[in-house]
Amino acid sequence: MVIWHNTEDAQRTPAEVFPNDKVVIWVGSYPIQLGQEITVELKVLNKSSEEKKYTVQAEWRYNDYGRNNSYWTAIVGPFKAGEKVDYKIIGVGPDGMHHTQIDSFSVIDRPKSNKNKS
Repeated sequence: MVIWHNTEDAQRTPAEVFPNDKVVIWVGSYPIQLGQEITVELKVLNKSSEEKKYTVQAEWRYNDYGRNNSYWTAIVGPFKAGEKVDYKIIGVGPDGMHHTQIDSFSVIDRPKSNKNKS
Protein backbone atom coordinates (compact mmCIF):
# COMPACT_ATOMS: atom_id res chain seq x y z
CA MET A 1 0.00 0.00 0.00
CA VAL A 2 1.18 3.50 -0.88
CA ILE A 3 -0.50 6.71 0.35
CA TRP A 4 -0.24 10.34 -0.76
CA HIS A 5 -1.66 13.71 0.19
CA ASN A 6 -1.56 17.37 -0.90
CA THR A 7 -1.36 16.44 -4.56
CA GLU A 8 -3.66 17.42 -7.43
CA ASP A 9 -5.90 14.41 -6.79
CA ALA A 10 -5.71 14.38 -2.97
CA GLN A 11 -5.75 17.96 -1.74
CA ARG A 12 -6.36 19.63 1.58
CA THR A 13 -9.30 21.98 1.30
CA PRO A 14 -9.30 24.81 1.87
CA ALA A 15 -5.64 25.41 1.00
CA GLU A 16 -5.59 28.49 3.25
CA VAL A 17 -7.26 27.80 6.59
CA PHE A 18 -9.11 30.60 8.36
CA PRO A 19 -10.70 30.60 11.85
CA ASN A 20 -13.78 28.35 12.15
CA ASP A 21 -13.08 26.52 8.86
CA LYS A 22 -13.60 22.78 8.69
CA VAL A 23 -10.69 21.20 6.81
CA VAL A 24 -11.04 18.22 4.49
CA ILE A 25 -7.89 16.13 4.23
CA TRP A 26 -8.01 13.99 1.08
CA VAL A 27 -5.74 10.93 0.94
CA GLY A 28 -5.06 8.62 -1.97
CA SER A 29 -4.02 4.99 -1.61
CA TYR A 30 -2.72 2.40 -4.06
CA PRO A 31 -3.64 -0.29 -4.93
CA ILE A 32 -7.34 -0.80 -4.34
CA GLN A 33 -7.51 -3.47 -1.62
CA LEU A 34 -9.96 -4.61 1.00
CA GLY A 35 -8.72 -4.18 4.55
CA GLN A 36 -7.06 -0.77 4.22
CA GLU A 37 -7.43 1.81 6.97
CA ILE A 38 -6.44 5.50 7.06
CA THR A 39 -6.17 7.58 10.24
CA VAL A 40 -4.98 11.14 10.81
CA GLU A 41 -3.17 12.08 14.03
CA LEU A 42 -3.30 15.82 14.75
CA LYS A 43 -1.27 18.01 17.06
CA VAL A 44 -2.72 21.51 17.48
CA LEU A 45 -0.50 24.18 19.04
CA ASN A 46 -2.26 27.39 20.10
CA LYS A 47 -0.83 30.90 20.58
CA SER A 48 -0.01 30.11 24.23
CA SER A 49 2.02 27.05 23.18
CA GLU A 50 -0.61 24.71 24.64
CA GLU A 51 -0.85 21.48 22.71
CA LYS A 52 -3.91 19.35 21.97
CA LYS A 53 -3.68 15.96 20.26
CA TYR A 54 -6.40 13.85 18.71
CA THR A 55 -6.96 11.23 16.03
CA VAL A 56 -9.57 11.13 13.26
CA GLN A 57 -10.53 8.05 11.26
CA ALA A 58 -10.63 8.79 7.51
CA GLU A 59 -13.62 7.53 5.55
CA TRP A 60 -13.36 5.77 2.21
CA ARG A 61 -14.98 7.90 -0.54
CA TYR A 62 -14.47 6.14 -3.89
CA ASN A 63 -12.24 3.99 -6.07
CA ASP A 64 -10.69 5.09 -9.36
CA TYR A 65 -10.51 1.71 -11.11
CA GLY A 66 -8.65 3.16 -14.10
CA ARG A 67 -5.73 4.13 -11.85
CA ASN A 68 -6.29 1.38 -9.24
CA ASN A 69 -6.49 4.08 -6.51
CA SER A 70 -8.79 4.57 -3.52
CA TYR A 71 -9.62 8.01 -2.09
CA TRP A 72 -10.38 8.86 1.52
CA THR A 73 -11.28 11.95 3.55
CA ALA A 74 -10.82 13.06 7.14
CA ILE A 75 -12.70 16.17 8.22
CA VAL A 76 -11.02 18.15 11.02
CA GLY A 77 -11.53 21.45 12.78
CA PRO A 78 -12.68 24.08 13.21
CA PHE A 79 -9.58 25.85 14.46
CA LYS A 80 -8.75 29.26 15.93
CA ALA A 81 -6.60 32.04 14.50
CA GLY A 82 -2.91 31.57 15.21
CA GLU A 83 -3.07 27.81 15.73
CA LYS A 84 -0.52 25.57 14.02
CA VAL A 85 -1.73 22.13 13.05
CA ASP A 86 0.74 19.32 12.42
CA TYR A 87 -0.75 16.08 11.18
CA LYS A 88 0.41 12.61 10.31
CA ILE A 89 -1.57 10.44 7.94
CA ILE A 90 -1.22 6.73 8.69
CA GLY A 91 -2.26 4.10 6.18
CA VAL A 92 -2.41 0.48 7.24
CA GLY A 93 -2.64 -2.15 4.55
CA PRO A 94 -4.17 -5.59 4.86
CA ASP A 95 -0.66 -6.92 5.48
CA GLY A 96 -0.43 -4.78 8.65
CA MET A 97 2.33 -2.54 7.25
CA HIS A 98 2.13 1.14 8.23
CA HIS A 99 2.70 3.93 5.70
CA THR A 100 2.86 7.57 6.79
CA GLN A 101 2.85 11.06 5.41
CA ILE A 102 3.38 14.25 7.44
CA ASP A 103 2.04 17.73 6.71
CA SER A 104 0.96 20.91 8.51
CA PHE A 105 -0.86 24.22 8.17
CA SER A 106 -1.33 27.43 10.14
CA VAL A 107 -4.66 29.11 10.75
CA ILE A 108 -4.53 32.70 9.52
CA ASP A 109 -6.87 35.64 10.08
CA ARG A 110 -9.24 36.43 7.25
CA PRO A 111 -8.07 39.34 5.11
CA LYS A 112 -9.87 42.56 5.90
CA SER A 113 -11.91 43.95 3.05
CA ASN A 114 -11.01 47.41 1.75
CA LYS A 115 -14.49 48.70 1.17
CA ASN A 116 -14.57 52.44 0.63
CA LYS A 117 -17.41 54.34 2.25
CA SER A 118 -19.29 56.60 -0.12
